[in-house]
Amino acid sequence: METGQAINWEMFTGIASSIIALCALFLSVWQGYLTRLHNRISVKPHLTTWSHDYIPEKGLYSIDLINNGIGPAVIKKFIIKVDGEVIKGEKSEPIKKALKILFPSYAYRSDQLYFNVGYVMAANEKRQIVGILFENPTVITPQDIQNAIIRTELIIEYESMYGEKFVLASEKNKSNNRIRGHQIGPRL
Repeated sequence: METGQAINWEMFTGIASSIIALCALFLSVWQGYLTRLHNRISVKPHLTTWSHDYIPEKGLYSIDLINNGIGPAVIKKFIIKVDGEVIKGEKSEPIKKALKILFPSYAYRSDQLYFNVGYVMAANEKRQIVGILFENPTVITPQDIQNAIIRTELIIEYESMYGEKFVLASEKNKSNNRIRGHQIGPRL
């Protein structure tokens, strides 16, 4: 009788050990999955634009690109469209051409920035895409600026360090644009 009981305990111990090993394996795989997911989230970029209020007294208007994500953004494409048509050119030329289309009868000075393909925009980095200083600020109105925003689309394709693809398309955010006095909404 003792032999039968010993065999049962050995078999029970073996089964219990196998179950514990399978649970440990499952938990290790699950922990690895969660760690990988956490790592992807911890380097996820998020690009957005911010337009500064048009100041009629100074004739100044500017738009910034901000990476308010927690990881770097690798720029893959930087596209400017006016009236649905892609503006082509090298470096900052598309922005200059877009400004000429949008403000043909206004005298202004502008600074523009361009992003080379492969540029890595760090988390919390902020760059001014365009700054416009109108020489006769009393001629242009906040509504003129708003009309230019409505006609313009900025598309930036970018990736995280893990190769996840994202797109900033200002067209999707145009419903957020509002004019209140001299304020213009936060999107391009």
